[in-house]
Parts: sequence; C-alpha cells; structure tokens
Amino acid sequence: MKEQVRECTEYFRARPGYHRILIALRQKYERFGRAAGTVQLPDASDAECEAARLLFGRPFSSPIRFQASQLESALQQTRFQGVCLKEVLEDYFGVQIKTNREVQETQERCLASILDQAAKNAHGKTSAQWVHALEERQGGGYSLFRREAVKDPESTQTDLLRACQSMDWLELKSKEPIRLAVLSAAATSDPHALDSGTRCGKLFLHLLSFRSGLSSPGANAEQRDRLYYQNGILCDSISSLVTQVGLVLNTEAGEHPAYRLFRQRHEICTLSLASLYHMRGVVSPSGRVYIVENEMVFSQLCDQAAQFHSPLICTSGQPSVAAMRLLDLLAANGTLLLYSGDFDGKGLSITGQLCARYPHLLKLWHMAPEDYERCCSDEVLSDASLSLLRGCDAAALEPTVRAVRQGGCAGYQELLIPQLEADLIATP
Repeated sequence: MKEQVRECTEYFRARPGYHRILIALRQKYERFGRAAGTVQLPDASDAECEAARLLFGRPFSSPIRFQASQLESALQQTRFQGVCLKEVLEDYFGVQIKTNREVQETQERCLASILDQAAKNAHGKTSAQWVHALEERQGGGYSLFRREAVKDPESTQTDLLRACQSMDWLELKSKEPIRLAVLSAAATSDPHALDSGTRCGKLFLHLLSFRSGLSSPGANAEQRDRLYYQNGILCDSISSLVTQVGLVLNTEAGEHPAYRLFRQRHEICTLSLASLYHMRGVVSPSGRVYIVENEMVFSQLCDQAAQFHSPLICTSGQPSVAAMRLLDLLAANGTLLLYSGDFDGKGLSITGQLCARYPHLLKLWHMAPEDYERCCSDEVLSDASLSLLRGCDAAALEPTVRAVRQGGCAGYQELLIPQLEADLIATP
C-alpha cells in the first residue's frame, strides 16, 4: 500500500494542475478530519480543469466546484483504488495532517507544560504572580508568550525561565540600582539575554510592566528606559541627557564642585542619567525653575543667563529618563515648576503628561490661548497631531487645547522668546 501511495503522489506531482486542488483538500482534512465540504477554485486554469476532468471523467470549466467526498470516491475508480487520500496528502505535502482542533490541543498542552515548569522555578513574588497570570491567560505578555511558544516552544521555555530568574535576582539580591547588562549576566550568565530586542528581553519588559502595574512596556525606547529606571535598572545612563543652567546639584558632601563652577559662571551644563544618580538633592536658589522644550529656544535664552533670577531646564522634546530624574529631585523638595512648550499635538501632549506627574507643582508658562495667538504659524496641524490633542485631558490645558484645535495651526516657542526672556530676568 505504501508503494501505491507513493505512485499516486508522483502522479499528482507530475501534473501541476492538481496542486491547488490538493491544497484545498488538505484544508478540508485539517478542518473536518475527513474529506468533507466543497472544494472551489473560482479562477481555475485550463490545466486545473483538465486535471479535474482526468480524475472525474467528465469535462470541467472555470469555476471548478465539487464535493471533497466525490473526489475521494473518484480516486477509488482509478488505478489507485484502495489508496487512502489522507496518506496521499501527507506524502505529497510531507507533513502529518492534523485537524485544527488537534493542533490547538497540542499547542495548549505545550503551553501548559512550559508555564508549569516556569511556575516551579519562579522563586520571587512578582515572577510567581506573573506566571500565574499567564496561566490564566491574563497579564501583559501573554500574547507575546503564546505566539513565540507556538513558533519555538523549547527556546521560549528557556527565555521565560531566564526572564523570571532575572526578576527573582532583581528582587532578592539587588539592593542598589544595577545596570541591565550586569543584571543579565548575573541572572542568566549572558549579558545580552535581557537586551530589549531579544525574546527574553521582551518577556522581561512585560514582567517589569506587571511589577509596575502597567499593561505594557510602552511603544518606544524612552518609555522602556523609564520602566527600567523605575525598577532600579540602569539601561542607558550615558546617552540619556538633560540640560540646565543655574541649579545647585548636591552630593552627600554638599554641592558638587564641578557643577558649582558651572552655576557660578552661569554656563550651560548637560547632565547624564549616570551623573544624576550620584546626586542626593537638587535645589533651585529661588525655589522655582523654568522649563522649555526646545533646544534652540533654551540656547537663545541662555545668552542672558547671568541675569536669570531662577534656573532654566531644557527637556529637548519628550523628557528623557534623565530629565524625569532631575524633575523628580526638584519636586521632592517642593520646587515650583514652570513649563513652556510648543502649541501642537506633541507639545501639548508632553505638557499634559507633566501636569499629570506633578499636579500640584507644575504651572503653565506662557501657554494660554493668548500666547497661542502670538506664536501661531501657518503650518496646518496634521491628523496625527490633532489625534494627540484629543488625548490632552489636563484641566489646565483645556482652554489652550480648544484654541489650538479651533486655530488648526501649530504655534512655536521661538515666537515667544521675548516674553520668556523678560520673565527670567524680571524680579519674580
């Protein structure tokens, strides 16, 4: 019988007109577990019509349509009588044909086995709770875990165990902030296992999100870096930067001597996240700081830095982790934060995020509707920018968002430099 199956397979392979017909039959077996349902080729070629004619013994024209069971019966009327159609299909495609239900049941058993192994090896509170959430098909990361486990169950099991080991190490052994590569090497012996582009790194990010009460790690690198930072992990501590002039940066021994010179000389000073990690406090001599989003505006204003009564900070667009660290240190001692940004979807979205983070300390600085009128450009807001405006729900921003939406054009800080400069120089 195996020889007959092989001969039948070779017969079909020698005639390309059967190929799509056999694909349709395979799909029927995968769906129903037998030759059932209707095979249809609405755009059948002449070769496919001829192939059907040879098998059924009657003429066909496009579209081809017949019952799968009829083809199985027709096959038994040929020299291949007694051959099993399923065995022919398996030989033709080189696979063991299983129904969709059988495939799904196999996958579910595999997923359950992987999660059971992870549960047995999760020694920390967070990893154990996260694995349990995955078992309940809940929690961030389930879709990623399932998709990867179906593609490569063995490697996914290894990566899941490594992600949990890393969280356990972070919770049980790490007492001080630790760099991502160092944590990865300590927990898995591979310093690159937790890189954000790897499967293990992605699972670990979901674990961190679960620990932080978030639904996902975020869509961009800045959000991921912030998530690492919130969990005591230094990911990009050198290239994460914030620029300022006039702040008092204190270590345990008092004001940092190098930064003191920058302050006394009224010079611009760029701080990395690594530098800020050694600061035990940041102070504004006036009890307030002014913040701008735009680097060029910051640079222009700093030409008059010697006359400033308060420090000035530049976030360079979306605040980096270093910028958030600096603002957090200022907020810790009750410093008043006065923020000015662009009047478009991105600028007002950033403003809204800062309002939410520092609800009692952050005040808008020249971001009222009348300021928008002064700096409104001819650049029409894009659909993406308008979409971001809809997400700005800070109460203090409502009048401005309304004005920008009605105006339909972006407003830029560069046109407000005289007003910003006057505020920084005048007696507060």
